[in-house]
Amino acid sequence: MKNKTIHHAFRTEFRGRIVSEIVTPAHVETPSAIAHAGTAKQIKVNAIWDTGATDSVITKSIVKQLALVPTGRTIVRGVNSEMEVFTYFVNIGLPNRVMIENVKVTECELNSPGIDILIGMSIIQLGDLAIANGKGHTIFSFAMPSFANPVDLLDKANAINPKPKKK
Repeated sequence: MKNKTIHHAFRTEFRGRIVSEIVTPAHVETPSAIAHAGTAKQIKVNAIWDTGATDSVITKSIVKQLALVPTGRTIVRGVNSEMEVFTYFVNIGLPNRVMIENVKVTECELNSPGIDILIGMSIIQLGDLAIANGKGHTIFSFAMPSFANPVDLLDKANAINPKPKKK
């Protein structure tokens, strides 16, 4: 019997509104490779999804709560700034009950109150992401791993749009 790929997916609906930021629940934990026996911690957080960010980010609050030890330093380039920051390894749990282990993250302060993680392309590239704004509300969905038959909005539009009349 052939092994079938299991896709883990979730959907978040923002009923009655179109949103300008995609925020979902998540959790962060100390990687088992780093945690000492009995010291692994897990924190529930709100995560903002950002396709414009190369890497994923945690706040100083998460670093403190998990008692993380830096694994290095890197340069982070933003729209108007550049700074050297600490890097860490953490496990990040998504709403689809998938734990992404040993994610290298940077430590930065986020400008959105109540947000402690930024999910960047380091995680988004592991799957398929879709955002739809029909019927006056936003639907966000994410699946891992990526599907062999990706969603193509051009094909969908071409299939339902009237064909030009030939002269």
